[in-house]
Amino acid sequence: MHEDRILVVDDDPSWQELLRESIAASAGRGQRPRLMRVASALAEAEALLDRQHFHLAFVDLRLREDTRDLEGRKLVQKLVALDEGVSIVIVTGHADVNTAITALKEWRVLDFVLKDAWEPDKVACLTLEGLAAARERYRQRYESAIDFLRGDQEIYRWVATALDVLAPDARTPRPERLLGDFLNALLADLYPLLPQRERLPLFDRPAAAINLCCWSKALGSPVAIRLGRHVAETHRTDRQAAGCAFASIERVIADEQLGIEGVVATPAAPPFDAFVIEV
Repeated sequence: MHEDRILVVDDDPSWQELLRESIAASAGRGQRPRLMRVASALAEAEALLDRQHFHLAFVDLRLREDTRDLEGRKLVQKLVALDEGVSIVIVTGHADVNTAITALKEWRVLDFVLKDAWEPDKVACLTLEGLAAARERYRQRYESAIDFLRGDQEIYRWVATALDVLAPDARTPRPERLLGDFLNALLADLYPLLPQRERLPLFDRPAAAINLCCWSKALGSPVAIRLGRHVAETHRTDRQAAGCAFASIERVIADEQLGIEGVVATPAAPPFDAFVIEV
């Protein structure tokens, strides 16, 4: 289980700290661990959003007091355009209330909080509400690994090819369902996944394997994914898995009925620029 990821965007260090404290007040037993990132400027926040997925974002509308331009608005629009299920809370002063109300109606934000009438209990409640809603959207948005892997290819043709490559001798009932469950477990909590710009062939028939390399925005790092027979042992001796140099194994999952296993390995290379940025 990976952590809940929270982004705080505000140019004022004192407000950054106040937001941290108010968000932390919502933490309790039995909850998922949390990862919090703080950005002080639009460019810094955009760079984080390109590389990492967040469940919840607190965004100050006015990131620079020396300009009338509401840079936080641009950031909210980017979050909406990414369509990654992020819950958004706007942080604003009274002068920007009308914009915040517009955001509630048009930008699909969760709510807004006023700096001039600070309510730490409201921030704590919105944190819990926003994380719960984002986790559900995440589950629905990324529930099918096959849909991600097949791309534009027709689903039945892709599944038939995958089974022919990975488990041609399987005699188990409903192998397509077993494959789907196996892939969902292997890629769980790694999304969004950005493919490499220069993609290698997915299916490796001579090796009876599937290889791909992606950038995992959940982990904030590249991942190599391999499926086949005995791929875990192969990976330990072949650090060039899926065309990348990876150092450690994130997870190994096996399906005895299909006779296959899958490996997710991280991190080290290639650099972020080698992957396609979603816009």
